[in-house]
Amino acid sequence: MGGTGAGGGPPQGGAGATGHAGTGGHSGSAGQGTAGESAGTGASSGSGGRGAGGASGGTARGGGGGLGGASGTGGAGGDTMPSAGCGKTRTLQNGTINITFNNASRKYILRVPDGYDNSHPYRLVLAYSWSGGSAANVVSANYFTFATLDAKNTIFAAPEATDGAGTWSNGDVAFTDAILAQLEGDLCIDQTRLFATGFSFGGAMAMALGCTRADVFRAVAFFSGADLTNSCPMTLSKPIAYYASQASEDSGGLSTTSPLTGEKRQADFAAVNGCMPEPGATTFPASGQPHTCTNYKGCSAGHPTEYCVFNGPHGWEPKDPGQNSSWDAPEAWKFITQF
Repeated sequence: MGGTGAGGGPPQGGAGATGHAGTGGHSGSAGQGTAGESAGTGASSGSGGRGAGGASGGTARGGGGGLGGASGTGGAGGDTMPSAGCGKTRTLQNGTINITFNNASRKYILRVPDGYDNSHPYRLVLAYSWSGGSAANVVSANYFTFATLDAKNTIFAAPEATDGAGTWSNGDVAFTDAILAQLEGDLCIDQTRLFATGFSFGGAMAMALGCTRADVFRAVAFFSGADLTNSCPMTLSKPIAYYASQASEDSGGLSTTSPLTGEKRQADFAAVNGCMPEPGATTFPASGQPHTCTNYKGCSAGHPTEYCVFNGPHGWEPKDPGQNSSWDAPEAWKFITQF
């Protein structure tokens, strides 16, 4: 979400309170396309925390029905980085996984593709719930639709907040580390293609990983997030591929110049990614107009930066006027699968 806000609300495009989002944290390990990827997955890769290569992104203002603004990176190929779980017989099965973290029992919900092959390094997406939402709600939302777009080549996990209701903190960055260690030790994962997503307060968690784990995650791609966990330093130091969408009603009364807001933080990520400034990126469309997406120009290799804005309420499924389906999750997935 753009600003502060109380409660995240349900993950409906038009519904939802002006709730939480964003949080520090980082992400950004190098990613790459693997042979056998599903349609729409590019073989491009780029520099990030784990790997190298990739070309800088282009820019465009997109809009209209369907997918707004193309993601804008090309990329050279790179090597996958198979996790320690490759070649092993898996013990983690689909469903709720319990994990001990800081002497307490925590959990996440795992979804591994049918026909799992322990010799094939899979993409991994971690998806974080909104304030008031649970990991089970994220699963019901098909991990924010991404699981409907790739049932073959991506492993999904939805971490549960301590309260079971999407209240994240900067301590959950270390909880994410523990989840990754467990998953990578048991399943065959391409460590150059780790991604984080979330909506509202869950978007805050994805942003936190973008700020603090840019040497681990290849990219973050989230909806209506802000730095609500105060995980991000005032000046970012590590680049990471970055996609975010923002509603005109996200700010909840907070000034868009506040360092917490998604509007302010997207510019910070663009800067650390070496992109040229785009002052118009945060200009929201007028009522009745389609969304717009800015693909930043001149970004450093492997660090495309895309920011999409729309007129409407806090939500992750916004629809352009006259359209029956949302453009947002497909646009974010297109961003993720370029790696």
